[in-house]
Amino acid sequence: MKITSLLLSVSALTGLSACAPEATDMYHSPRITEYQAPQQPELPKDTILNIKPEKKPTFENPKPKWITIDGGGRQFDFNPNIDILFVVDDSDSMKSAQENLSNNINSFVAGLQKNRMINYNIGVISVWDSTDRYYKANSGKSDSYQIGELRRIKDEKNQYLKARFVTRFKNNEKILASTLKIGVTPYEQGGPETEEVFSPLSAALKKGGRGAVNEGFFREDAALVVVVVTDADDASASISAEQMAQELFDFKGGRKDRVSVYGVLVSQADADEKKDWGLRVHPRYHPECFDTVKGQPKNNGKCRNGFGPTNLENFIVLANPSSGSTQEIRQKHIKSLTKKSFGSDLSKIGSDITMKALEKEIYLDQRPLFNDKGVMIEVRYGTPEALAQGKGQLIPQKRVGGWHYDPENNSVRLAGSVVYEYVEGARFSLRMAVPSVVLPK
Repeated sequence: MKITSLLLSVSALTGLSACAPEATDMYHSPRITEYQAPQQPELPKDTILNIKPEKKPTFENPKPKWITIDGGGRQFDFNPNIDILFVVDDSDSMKSAQENLSNNINSFVAGLQKNRMINYNIGVISVWDSTDRYYKANSGKSDSYQIGELRRIKDEKNQYLKARFVTRFKNNEKILASTLKIGVTPYEQGGPETEEVFSPLSAALKKGGRGAVNEGFFREDAALVVVVVTDADDASASISAEQMAQELFDFKGGRKDRVSVYGVLVSQADADEKKDWGLRVHPRYHPECFDTVKGQPKNNGKCRNGFGPTNLENFIVLANPSSGSTQEIRQKHIKSLTKKSFGSDLSKIGSDITMKALEKEIYLDQRPLFNDKGVMIEVRYGTPEALAQGKGQLIPQKRVGGWHYDPENNSVRLAGSVVYEYVEGARFSLRMAVPSVVLPK
């Protein structure tokens, strides 16, 4: 009996022991069922390949629509104005040069007179000397001029007239020839010793207002051309070449393309006797070229190359920034005062001025169309009545002697070499093809 009871107790304990781990798993380590993603049915391949793109709208090629532009702005007018100011040296050494200038002035104005639409003013001022000697010698003289003051024009008999500049409407080269020959004043009689160009030029710009002595010469819508004629260099103490060039740009409202400067000058290579005393190897003006030996100046050989008008040459380069490289500017804008080619060189300056005056750019409001022959634009020149009838002079499409299209500016550029059939009151008319409005189907 006892044995039986003992066996039952052991069996019970054994049973409890076997159940313990299972009970622990139930409360502390529950079983997690793994998630199974639903399977998507595979689409047939032909279903994917047969998907058609959305139908897009189609456009027709734009059809050209011709429009005529001939008004609504001053840019279609063509009245090129130029104010040409000569700065002429009246020192004693310039007598023969002035004669040469006067005798060859016809070559200069030939191009201006040939193109009658160019409305020019031509005036003359003289160089200046700021020394007390010059001021005292010229004060009170009836025929003296103040700094920057335009000279009165003279007729062919050298009689002074009331006007101070020559215009297109006078159309008399003899008057201009007489006016440019302003004469020379020897040093002993009060002539200039150190020639200044910048100071009288700057003063002339400031004397163009209403009631001023140069009134009417400088026009707001005109290009400004300066021609310097001297055998010396500029000796202005208070104005540099850079300052003078900038003053000209400022005078034309920052439009550098409206300013041109030319020089008829001596060069460093010219013989000393052809230069003003200030450019000669002389102990008074260039003591650095001499040593004193026994109280006498002796050339020390340091100045074998001589001297040239450096300030004026720099000024001319700075004042013509759109005319190319320094070498190109010097070649085109600086001419020799001493060579036999003086007359032909003056003619080249006149031709260059004419070409610049006749250049014109017309800006377009719309972009033109092109065909296999190029841009679809037609340019005519004539009176408003002729242009309204589709007539007038047809200007060819070419860079030299015609026009070309500038896509960057969307403009038509007319070359200065166009030969116009001048008509008073004429202007331009443009006919061009532009896209018509196209709606999608």
